[in-house]
Amino acid sequence: MSAAMDRADAEALIYREARLLDEKKWHEWLALYTEDAVFWMPSWGSESELITDPELELNLIYFKNRDGLEDRVFRIESGDSFATVPMDRTAHVVGSVLVTGREPGQISARASWIVHCYGLHGSQTRGGWYEYLLRQTPEGLRIARKKIVMIDDRLVGPVDIYHV
Repeated sequence: MSAAMDRADAEALIYREARLLDEKKWHEWLALYTEDAVFWMPSWGSESELITDPELELNLIYFKNRDGLEDRVFRIESGDSFATVPMDRTAHVVGSVLVTGREPGQISARASWIVHCYGLHGSQTRGGWYEYLLRQTPEGLRIARKKIVMIDDRLVGPVDIYHV
């Protein structure tokens, strides 16, 4: 696969993920992730350093595999999640997608993001960057790891999988 194809494929997957979150198409969104996918949003350990060990340090969100994401979607759909009742409306803006590495069957990528949310807690805009490990599967390119870095270190209102 050429570098241009890698970048175009990575962009298409990352943009599709953002659209599915905004449209709340949860099961299509889940299908973008591998079974062993890690979904991690670390906290800031200091003004300039993120935590580095999700198993031992405080995370904003951490799921070791897709089962955790599936449980989250179940709680959202069943109304069993206080943070999602009523459901916020969101608009994800993703850009500056860069391929940062290539290995056989895998692409590492980084992208900047802004998400505007409107709901019970008013209107909020948050931003940061994503770090992805994308893996080629029989179903196509899928997300094997997503690290979400939010530049804010003070949270107002809930933060859930669709807020970032």
